[in-house]
Amino acid sequence: MKNSTPPSQYVIGLMSGTSADGVDAALVEFRKEKNRGEEILLHDFISPELPVQLKQQLIQLNQTATLSLEQLSQLSFDLAQQFIQATQQLLAKNKLQPKEITAIGSHGQTIYHAPHIPMTLQIGHPAFIAKATQILTAGDFRVDDMALSGQGAPFAPAFHKAIFQTVTPCFVVNIGGIANISYLPPKRNGGGKKMIPLGYDTGPGNALMDEICQQHFKIPFDNAGQLAKQGTPNQALLKQLLSHPYFASAHPKSTGRETFNLNWLKKQIARVSENTYGAETISATDLISTLNQFTAITIANEIQKTVQQQSLALSAKIPVWIVGGGAFNPKLIQSIQQRLTSCKVQSAQTTGINPNAIEAMMSAWLAKQRIENQPVALSQVTGAQRDAVLGGLWHP
Repeated sequence: MKNSTPPSQYVIGLMSGTSADGVDAALVEFRKEKNRGEEILLHDFISPELPVQLKQQLIQLNQTATLSLEQLSQLSFDLAQQFIQATQQLLAKNKLQPKEITAIGSHGQTIYHAPHIPMTLQIGHPAFIAKATQILTAGDFRVDDMALSGQGAPFAPAFHKAIFQTVTPCFVVNIGGIANISYLPPKRNGGGKKMIPLGYDTGPGNALMDEICQQHFKIPFDNAGQLAKQGTPNQALLKQLLSHPYFASAHPKSTGRETFNLNWLKKQIARVSENTYGAETISATDLISTLNQFTAITIANEIQKTVQQQSLALSAKIPVWIVGGGAFNPKLIQSIQQRLTSCKVQSAQTTGINPNAIEAMMSAWLAKQRIENQPVALSQVTGAQRDAVLGGLWHP
């Protein structure tokens, strides 16, 4: 008798986040199991660094979002080459041929996100990836949501629901350059009604800390939060940072480095100290410590709001899984935990999930939804008029 279970599908997910550290590339297997639904398995993950000059161009673009059309075109082409190289490296490492891969999902690099227009711009065009790798490529996922009056972000809650479905209710916090939270409710409420995940961007994640580390310590990031531990948060600056109207606004909402960047930070420091950035009133170490607290507070505040709004039972600790680079910062996790006594905050690594691979895995998942023409359940997250099939397809 023939096995009726469909064969596994292998999809590659590509992502370059707001920190512009490198290209995250994940080899993901989607396997259908009888009576168990679909399993999502990570087979391999690599994250080759971007060339220094390209990374500097992307970081600079966050400070001054202007460039010529020729520069924009060149940047998009150069980034596509990095996605192509990461794909080829992943294939070679796993001894795979293009024909063994169902599709590539490429999120691209966000260089401008403006829900107020509404428009968003990701570069690293999927056409180049498809042609160079000879693999069907899905990309440009966010515009479809914005065309339906959605924020176009975050997309993580829909994928978090698929991969963290075994333990609910819970929160999943992605701390990349920008941080976002997902609340995954019980599958159904007491009346049997299907519950919908919630999620939105909370504000800066690692981006501001990373930039201060690069400027003042010549290191890419605060490894394990060691610098934050050595410093003392500046309470006046912390209060000023928290006064940004974004934190008081209701969801759905999304943000990016076009709002929270180094130029913005300099202005906040100047308002507090009445001096130029770099004055002796706050040391670089104290600044890192302040930013660590800033990220922790903005995340914890939003989780507390959701706990109250959802009237969650507190008889047991609510799991808060940390993914992204922040999962490797014990100081940051500790700072979040101190503000969330009703929750248990921990790295998703404790569940066997690679925290760094989540967003690239999400890109692979989005590609699978696209090639199957499946709408992605995001309208309750982004505020779109309805769920939609996201992205376009580029053939080899």
